[in-house]
Amino acid sequence: MMKRWLLVCMVTVLSLLAVSPVLAHEDMGCAHDATTIASLRECVVHARDMGHIDNDGVARSLLKKLDKAQVNLDRGKVDDAIDKLEDFVEMVEDQSGEHIDPMHAEHLVHHAHLVIMALEDGGSTVERTRPRYRTGVSLLEQP
Repeated sequence: MMKRWLLVCMVTVLSLLAVSPVLAHEDMGCAHDATTIASLRECVVHARDMGHIDNDGVARSLLKKLDKAQVNLDRGKVDDAIDKLEDFVEMVEDQSGEHIDPMHAEHLVHHAHLVIMALEDGGSTVERTRPRYRTGVSLLEQP
């Protein structure tokens, strides 16, 4: 009887371990159809609340970058807003595996790329002098 109970416990634990990454992915809490700086900001707040970002200073710094990007966008400075979003991406990549869960770091970078693409494709009528940002590239492939 004891062996059977132990076997059931082991199977339960192993099955939970196998499903945990999927559940972590599902609790990302971001609206991917929303390609705004505000939606990316909500994503960072949610990541901190869920523990995917484990340091308040890192979360505050990421939020400051997004707030500066929003201010630039509100002033019609689309290229400057994109620069701040690229700074955001760089910081997320730097903190991946340190204070940001690597899987969630990939998610944040992807979300930021969607926002950058939306801004490049129609964020303003301001003439762009910058090259398009590379998207769809994993963290490990970024230059």
